[in-house]
Amino acid sequence: MLAWLGVILASAGEPAVSPPEARGPDPRAVSESEQTQTAASRLKQEAVAVAVEVAEAYPADALSYALLGSAYHNTGRSEEAAKYLHKCLELNPKLGDAYEVLALIAYERGNPEETIRLCREALQLGPPNPDVLNRLGRAHLDLGRPDEAVRVLQQAVDLPRPSSESAYLLGQAFLQSGDPARAKESFLRTLGMVPDHTQACFGLFTACTRLGQSEEANRAREQFQKLEATDRRALSDRNAEAESLSGLPLVRQTVARTLFGAAQIHRAHRQPAKAIDLLRRAALLDAENPNYRAALEAHFVQAQALEEGVAIFEQLARDQPANGLNAYFLGRLYGRLGRLEAAGRAYRQVQQWDPAWPQGYRALAELYLRADREPAEALKLARKAAELDPSGPHYFLLAQAQLKNRNRPAAIEAMKQAVILLPNETRYRDFLQQLQNAP
Repeated sequence: MLAWLGVILASAGEPAVSPPEARGPDPRAVSESEQTQTAASRLKQEAVAVAVEVAEAYPADALSYALLGSAYHNTGRSEEAAKYLHKCLELNPKLGDAYEVLALIAYERGNPEETIRLCREALQLGPPNPDVLNRLGRAHLDLGRPDEAVRVLQQAVDLPRPSSESAYLLGQAFLQSGDPARAKESFLRTLGMVPDHTQACFGLFTACTRLGQSEEANRAREQFQKLEATDRRALSDRNAEAESLSGLPLVRQTVARTLFGAAQIHRAHRQPAKAIDLLRRAALLDAENPNYRAALEAHFVQAQALEEGVAIFEQLARDQPANGLNAYFLGRLYGRLGRLEAAGRAYRQVQQWDPAWPQGYRALAELYLRADREPAEALKLARKAAELDPSGPHYFLLAQAQLKNRNRPAAIEAMKQAVILLPNETRYRDFLQQLQNAP
């Protein structure tokens, strides 16, 4: 699935609000809830307006209608969504993403047969997708076809990064097909990924009961009851705090993804100014997501417009003074411009913003090593990055810093760790060999 289209399908529906108590609602809570719902509604209207503008600007581009259909779907207007997704397929019948969204709409409408047809179309046009496979499996289960569901969901759990949902649904399919032993395995696998998966505990209880394993069934039942009670308390707490307030961040994230998709289409049609404006807006809406800032940075680097990029990120930093991501990307741009002092200040701001994020230390260590400055400080920073995230790249950086400080034995030890973690990385093996063979 296209990166920008797939992610905008996250649910952005209006969250439920608990009914008022007999004594009447708190006026402050009602007012705040109404303000939140108004803000969410305006954001959704903004997303649709942007998508409409894209479709009008590029009527021959199938992706513009895919974007518009997805934007309408996220506002709950499934009829409009389906109309534009079908228009998208008229222009490009091989766009599997559109089939995937249509399959979601069909499933939400309670049409499992149509869901199955559309999921199969999507799978024929692209690599196996866990969301599509899970939806296809659910549709088969709804139609009482557990053997078909098992076949599909087994594909989902065999993917490189299977989801807990796939494992749980496979357990349900095995239960329906009369195979409680394999159902038990699937539910245990689910709980291995999500230990507090309430429904998987109930599935495990059911499977163990059917297998005559009373002790295990009792343990699963007790765990299910504890988790269910926790779920009820959590729901009650959310309602007491006006649950609608927690829905606005999700709406902001979903709208930001739509704007990101629009930016990608504008960029493909050589309209960089519009793309930049949309990426800036997406970054403001979803402050904790680095993807929009990374796309902005990539644009300015490719366009060789680093000073313009600095100006954009300096404005973002003024708009979001507490957001260290802006400082991080500013540091990268400053570094490319050779403004090392400014880059160093930016990276130190990142470290203060999140002392547990290794990138702030890694970036500054790399800056010092490239500039052949502050070798002792670079070593300290590289060691901190490796402590926070003992990964191949961080041990590689640590080895470089050790070598810069003329400690070849320590560099060799760091590279051994990098090779252990990433044995197939040729660059690491070659560097280790160079260190070991050096006179």
